[in-house]
Amino acid sequence: MALAAIASAAGAQEAASNAQARGEAQLDEVVVTARRVAENLQEVPVAVTAISGEAVKERGIVSTTDVMFAAPSVQMTTTFGRLSGAFSVRGLANGTQTYFAEVPGGPTESAAPFYDIASVQVLNGPQGTLFGRANTAGAVLVEPAKPEFDRFYGSVEAAYGNLDLFRATGIVNVPVIPDMLAVRLAVHKDHLDGYVKTFPDIGRLSSSNSQEARFSVNFKAFNDRFTSYSVLDYYDVDQAASGVTLAAINPNVALLNLPASIDAPNGLTIGTQRFGAPCAQAVAAGLSPNLNACIDQRLRIAATLKPALIAEYERIRNGGHDAVRSTPGDTSLEQAELLRKWTFVNQSAIDFGTLFDFTTVSLRNIFSYQAARGATGWDTDGMGGLIQSSVSVGQLTAYAFSVAAQQQGNIGLVGVGPYQKVYTNETQLRGSVKDGLLVWSMGGYYQKNPNPHNLEGVRNISRTNSGIGLATLGYNPSFPFSDGGQTTQRAVYAQGTADVSFVAPFIEALHFTYGYRKSWDKAELFTRPVVTELPSGRYVPGAARNRSFTKSDGVNTTLSLDGQVTPDLLVYGATRKGYRPGGLNLVLNSAGLPNFKPEYDPETVRDYELGAKWDFHVADARARLNAALYRTEYSNIQRTFNAAVAGVTTTYVVNASAAVIKGAEFQGQVVFGDWSVSGTYAYADAKFTDWVGADPLALITPGNARCIPPSTASLCLIDLSNNPFPNISKHQGSVTVKYALPLADDQGQASVQGTLYAQSRRYFSDAGARNLEQYGPGVLGALSQGGFSRINLRADWKNIRGTTWSAGAFVNNLTDANYKLTAITQLHSLGTGTVIYGEPRTYGLEVRYAFGN
Repeated sequence: MALAAIASAAGAQEAASNAQARGEAQLDEVVVTARRVAENLQEVPVAVTAISGEAVKERGIVSTTDVMFAAPSVQMTTTFGRLSGAFSVRGLANGTQTYFAEVPGGPTESAAPFYDIASVQVLNGPQGTLFGRANTAGAVLVEPAKPEFDRFYGSVEAAYGNLDLFRATGIVNVPVIPDMLAVRLAVHKDHLDGYVKTFPDIGRLSSSNSQEARFSVNFKAFNDRFTSYSVLDYYDVDQAASGVTLAAINPNVALLNLPASIDAPNGLTIGTQRFGAPCAQAVAAGLSPNLNACIDQRLRIAATLKPALIAEYERIRNGGHDAVRSTPGDTSLEQAELLRKWTFVNQSAIDFGTLFDFTTVSLRNIFSYQAARGATGWDTDGMGGLIQSSVSVGQLTAYAFSVAAQQQGNIGLVGVGPYQKVYTNETQLRGSVKDGLLVWSMGGYYQKNPNPHNLEGVRNISRTNSGIGLATLGYNPSFPFSDGGQTTQRAVYAQGTADVSFVAPFIEALHFTYGYRKSWDKAELFTRPVVTELPSGRYVPGAARNRSFTKSDGVNTTLSLDGQVTPDLLVYGATRKGYRPGGLNLVLNSAGLPNFKPEYDPETVRDYELGAKWDFHVADARARLNAALYRTEYSNIQRTFNAAVAGVTTTYVVNASAAVIKGAEFQGQVVFGDWSVSGTYAYADAKFTDWVGADPLALITPGNARCIPPSTASLCLIDLSNNPFPNISKHQGSVTVKYALPLADDQGQASVQGTLYAQSRRYFSDAGARNLEQYGPGVLGALSQGGFSRINLRADWKNIRGTTWSAGAFVNNLTDANYKLTAITQLHSLGTGTVIYGEPRTYGLEVRYAFGN
């Protein structure tokens, strides 16, 4: 089936080329794999954004974050720096699964570079029926370029620009045995100096520095009935951490308003209440000469925090455009992002042809092995670590337990432990009855994540308020040692598309599709408690080995009806149900954490979608318009919370009840003469419909008039449904204009192109309204990104004067807009609201040399 679809698309492309030779404007024929087979984009009843490898380069999409500037209803969340990240599709953060070569798991890092890519596809809405891992939001498919059997070729490409920007890619494709065996090697280097300065100058933050390599093998035999494609991908990152900027403060936090010393009124009394216990430990361990001296030391440190916080906030407010691109430096922590990641994928298939003169049958198996380890050391306070610094990786990243953070004295050490490994295997059986009367598929999926034995360090440590609440004046662990176990997902699925055109002979074709998937998830994890050795400060595992266990199961379904009204118009309606498994919150100190549960529940989605895909003529121009209207009903929403209680900062997942998201998406293109204009637009109306939980700020407590049933004497529940829905903009869109210069054929191909992207306000926090209610409109900038626009420009001259040399010039973020990628809101606990900004204006030149055929 896949070969037939590709041949059909190739025939359409040949027809388009002939029409273009006659001087007629033509649209590109786009092949997508939204239903796990190669199909024409305009014949697939799914809302899909397809970006070719060439368009990835031309539109300035250099990393995964940039996908949000090219696809409607897509945002990127990067709460824990650039080594973690998740696509939010139609507002559903963490429910979107990213696939690399059809395998779930990568690239999810927000800074991961794109190189030697065949295409990037974004599928909106739940896609868990046919795709490997269950999800609730959508799928992002990153397809690397495969080895080609019929020609030897390669290229060397380098780009250089401001901020010492340097990107280089080398590619070679070798047909080892003609029409049977081919190999491909691609290597890549990515570097950008940090765009956030530190003062005093101890090195720039938010730099990019990575190396990548990819080796792939393509093999076919027995008249193409057997195919096998393998790819080994390597990704290595060693770069400065994200620069964090202060966006709002709450100077009224109690710890920022203590007596300045034990000599101040009530100084010794209040200081003893606050610091008596850690100071007793410090004196016993020889870290302080006596109790009063220790308490006085901590009061004097605390007295410096509020003035420093206010001074930095005023510097940002009064500093203008560039003030947010500088931040206080930290000499007590290595601010680095470290990652090493291996991915191996094998796709093998056997085509059995037609069996029993009834149905074609093909068998396909996709196996993958992934191994990653990484860690981020960074200041999350925008204050050079005075208020908070940490060594961490986000809870939902694949390599969360590969961090081995440690402490030496009161210095945090960024360390990586053993590899976090993931194994997946998917088996697919496909066929077509009576030349497409029924196209069917069935199969199974298995994923195993062994939990590593990591007794060298822990996943997350943080120092709050310069460590004054600890005997060491150092870092506090918030997660236990990892000591084995595993999580697994098993699933079976079946889907069929029936040709029911006989009921509507007045249209070209009518298809009915139903798919069902059942998933079973289980997590059994073993941990050991953390003991802090004094006076060294080193963390060592306790003797107890604790077991945590959870399991869940759920169903994904797809039901759709699509009609090919004319050869150029497809209309469809679909409803889908998505399931995302629950999991475990493994934290050391959960007392007082708002809405905390040791086991968080699965989340589910039911969506309804109406869509149309239409190619048409406007005078001499050729046009395309794809549209989708949707309604998404979202339940038991999984959200990552970040809270600090008693000086310990912890990240954990909560279920935030229910929401409804309604929206519309449009993608269009007009081609006329040497011009091409394309655009996207997304509208979304997203609201929580039911959210009753503990106050995210932990300020409304039992006895308050706002407590509602089923509150108890020890727990106050309040209505939180008025909070703005995060990770989605009401309006989002882009316009790209491209002009091909009319050069003679022997002079090459030259073009200029510009892309304008714009969006309205986007909130980062679930508790946006609650924070505004408590702290006023001045904190809005720490909770959201206001409306902004971004412009990319590019000029290319390919095959200069008939040679194999090409050159280009580019400017990304032409107007040097400051736009936020994420926010870390801890106004209630630490008095800070901080943000991370995207890249400033970058520009440069690119040269490419091609060789071979």
